[in-house]
Amino acid sequence: MADQQDDFDEIVRHLDLDIPFPEAPPTRDPEHPSVRRRPRDPHPHDEAEEPDSFDDLPDEPFYRNVPPAPIRPRHRGRTMAWMAVLGAPIAIVVATILQVWLSKAVLLGLGFTFVAGSIYLISQLPEHGPGRPDWPDDGAAI
Repeated sequence: MADQQDDFDEIVRHLDLDIPFPEAPPTRDPEHPSVRRRPRDPHPHDEAEEPDSFDDLPDEPFYRNVPPAPIRPRHRGRTMAWMAVLGAPIAIVVATILQVWLSKAVLLGLGFTFVAGSIYLISQLPEHGPGRPDWPDDGAAI
């Protein structure tokens, strides 16, 4: 296993990634056992060079603050689709709890209503095309 790790480290050293490869493995800090720190280089680098570890990087936010999209106004079609998607299963559950037998035609109609509402809602999802700065990945949305 150690031989495979040495071979992998040697391959990574020869890659042209513009990333400094650490000379020593991280060690445990005795004061904080959960924190791993890399030993400091005995020869300090010039100020113009990039930092060796993440400890030397300036504090920056790790996310991009994107304003939320405006809320879409209510639309009769979307409201009906949500009623179909939520109402059909609720109607079946209520009928089962009340021990009301529904005919096959009613169950089939409720099933088709659920499927049609779902398809309509999926078709109404906004298209994020190449005009958006984060296309093709929408990124994390909070």
